Amino acid sequence: MRLFCLLSLFLALPVLACDKQAKDASRIAVAGGSITEILFYLGEESRIVAVDITSNYPEAAGSFPSIGYVRNLSAEGTLSLNPTLVLGEDDMGPEEILDQMAATNIEVIRVPEKHTAKGIIDKVICVATVVGIKKVKLEQIISPLREKADRLARLTSQDAPKVALLLSIRDGVPTAGGAGTSGHGVLTMSGAKNVFDVFSGWKPISMESMATSNPEYIVIPERGVQAAGGLDGVLDHPAVKLTLAGQNRNVLPVDGMSLLGFGPRTIETAVALADAIGSVIPEPGRP
Repeated sequence: MRLFCLLSLFLALPVLACDKQAKDASRIAVAGGSITEILFYLGEESRIVAVDITSNYPEAAGSFPSIGYVRNLSAEGTLSLNPTLVLGEDDMGPEEILDQMAATNIEVIRVPEKHTAKGIIDKVICVATVVGIKKVKLEQIISPLREKADRLARLTSQDAPKVALLLSIRDGVPTAGGAGTSGHGVLTMSGAKNVFDVFSGWKPISMESMATSNPEYIVIPERGVQAAGGLDGVLDHPAVKLTLAGQNRNVLPVDGMSLLGFGPRTIETAVALADAIGSVIPEPGRP
């Protein structure tokens, strides 16, 4: 009896599957802005019946019913839309809600995420596989994205620009991305040296730490700039003033989802950042 219960629980758990097509991907409830972006990128948006509140790109994504926040999904709201598939980022949840959906025979699939250009390509391939796009068609779609990813892969780490990625400046305290964060991933992709890779996660930064790290550039989501009172508000912050980035006005506001969402646009953003901070991207055929 115990074995049967354990087996039933296992079968109800959401699966992590990118190697096969979903049983029925005709009505997808999407949990995660990057997955919504990928479905539109692939031209498969007609399958979407609902999205979570982080799905703000493209603009048309706002026309779908909401199923809540990616990590706090609404079971009732989702089930009422009769999806055949819940397709989400790897941090979607909570688990008990996903189990409840799976128990009603709705297929639940997580899409793995790695904070690299290859990870984004793999993410797109995963979604394409789940919805049944043939390999030849997929390669035609993602070829331009592969070219950009390959270009980023040729970045040299020699004399990499020193960069800080600040998520926000809340209550006067900057929060920076350390190792293992999406912020660290996009900086690495763009050929930068993350000055705060000495710690892991997102952490508040003291004036002393900012001065000691002394980034040449500061990257910050546009929402963080707005919350600080605009670009001048960021540049006037005492900790920012202590840095080369502040003194040279090298503060780069970037759309938050394109910066940290790790959908197709993040590769394009990394290329733009590489250009802005002066990373060296050799042309094809050159060492």
